[in-house]
Amino acid sequence: MGAKQAKEHHLVPKFWLRAFAEDGHLRQRLRDGREYCTPVKSAAKSPNFNTDPLARGALRVALESYLAGQVDHYAALATRLIRRGVWPLPADDHDHLLQALAWQIVRTSMFRSWNAQLGAHLTPVIYGHQVVLTIQERLGRHLSEEKGLALFWEAYRRAPDPKVFSDPQQRLRAPLQGLAYALDYLTSPDRQLVLVRTDRPTLVLSDTGVIIRRSSGTYSINPPLLPAASELFGPISPTHLVISTRTPQRYQDGVLTFALARQANRGATAWCQAAVFRLPSMRWPRNLRLDAQPRRIPPPRIAPARPTTGQNGETAYRPVLTDPELLQLWQQFGGSPIEPPTQ
Repeated sequence: MGAKQAKEHHLVPKFWLRAFAEDGHLRQRLRDGREYCTPVKSAAKSPNFNTDPLARGALRVALESYLAGQVDHYAALATRLIRRGVWPLPADDHDHLLQALAWQIVRTSMFRSWNAQLGAHLTPVIYGHQVVLTIQERLGRHLSEEKGLALFWEAYRRAPDPKVFSDPQQRLRAPLQGLAYALDYLTSPDRQLVLVRTDRPTLVLSDTGVIIRRSSGTYSINPPLLPAASELFGPISPTHLVISTRTPQRYQDGVLTFALARQANRGATAWCQAAVFRLPSMRWPRNLRLDAQPRRIPPPRIAPARPTTGQNGETAYRPVLTDPELLQLWQQFGGSPIEPPTQ
């Protein structure tokens, strides 16, 4: 029944949080500087985060149920093997871990905030662009570049609040769209998942779980979210770090060095939305800074141009979901039917 459905949805799975806990508790540091111990069941969660507001019964928590049964359950088994010393993982467990890492990019409040910020920046651009197209269609001809730009900027300045176009299910579709790209990123044939470890607890855990580190050494959340040369860091315990990389030879000794742990911890503070967690017995890493506010996406530089579909009418590459259960969720959340990819 609806009254019995779980309403507190974990943004980082409980099995993951337990790896950073002692006696069922983690040490939590908030962005305002406060620190205190919190039970696993209360950490990194948000009420009704994945609830479908337009559904009834069990369908209201269909996404949360999918995550629990098809992602978290199997990923917990995979990470348990890693902590027992099994590496490389068996093929199925390796795939389950990759799936969990991909989901961790898109199932958090940081991703939701990032998506909302991007939408707020792009809505007036799209609106201005559409106004120009509409006028040209009515006139039956292209406007001059001067008139087209003037019309664009006038429409841009008068664009309605993005909330006017709000869709209550869009916040649930967005992670599914992002997941297709995240899986494409992590399963690219030129990438490899490596493991580094140490005997001494050194890693902290962000409320995003994973971190994207760019080739420049920065942790910017600006688009594109998944540049090819970047690396994904996944601290799955205070002593184990999995890394998705195109240069696995850099980590062939399997050692989690102090410098590498510092990079991962800096990424955790850069990407977290509200809190960073660690073992209660572990001291906060020296010189690790947690800013008072999450990072924001700056407004884009706008250079209006006539719309095109690319050379010879080709569209840009766009990965799509193929999992039947995810496609069913996509349609439940108001998404249009997705055609299977062509060969």
